[in-house]
Amino acid sequence: MSHTFSIPVEPPYPWESILRYLTYRSTPRLETIAADRYTRQTPAGVVTVEFDSPAQALRCSPESPAEGVRESSDLRARIQRLFDAGHDPSPVDRALGRSPLLRARVRKLPGLRAPGCWEPFELCLRVILGQQVSVKAAHTLMGRLAALCPSLLPAQLAATDIGTLGLPARRLQTLRTFAERVSAGDIRLHGQSWDEVAGQLAGVPGFGPWTLEYLAIRLGRDADAFPVQDLGLMRATGTKTPRELEKLAEAWRPYRGYAAMYLWAVE
Repeated sequence: MSHTFSIPVEPPYPWESILRYLTYRSTPRLETIAADRYTRQTPAGVVTVEFDSPAQALRCSPESPAEGVRESSDLRARIQRLFDAGHDPSPVDRALGRSPLLRARVRKLPGLRAPGCWEPFELCLRVILGQQVSVKAAHTLMGRLAALCPSLLPAQLAATDIGTLGLPARRLQTLRTFAERVSAGDIRLHGQSWDEVAGQLAGVPGFGPWTLEYLAIRLGRDADAFPVQDLGLMRATGTKTPRELEKLAEAWRPYRGYAAMYLWAVE
């Protein structure tokens, strides 16, 4: 049975671009992106999200034979966070559109969003796996991890032998330590401010400045977070060092996070 509900968004809303960004950043087995729709497997059932262009709204369809999934404040919040549905793009595009480096990008893809995540624990895993490898390689690794631990819950992952993933020893240790600390309650990804979460994550070896700044955009919902160590951003801006990139990005405050999204998304 379906209990469809809608979440309005501020236009323009580049749905195809958002799905394209999420395709190789999704969680295999739990998330599917195909035919212009997003599908999420949950313990209670399946949730499908599509974009209703005439209504300028996300159409959300929770489905479960046992009616275990229906609209709730938690479900709505997860969808809003994942698709950045509460964002008003007008002031951001106006500000970034004044930048000579970003102007053409903003015109090509107005209203660009900064996608969040369905489940913070999964996003952190995906970001760890994405360190120093390509986006597609990280997606493959996430698929292997999901095959080893289908639930991808902290306690189960902490008890799973992940030595066959093919990761460097230090990154394997980061995954293990992170899962153990979340399972033990030493890291709380829900119900805290981003500053509190970031402080706890910073205590895990492997959660360096790039990782924390990237997570600040997608998990912390910080519109001004900016990973100055990112090689893709340096290539896109023609800068040679993090310091040079940081200086250039000062002009994009307080929307450097969205500037990063434009630089990643639009050639």
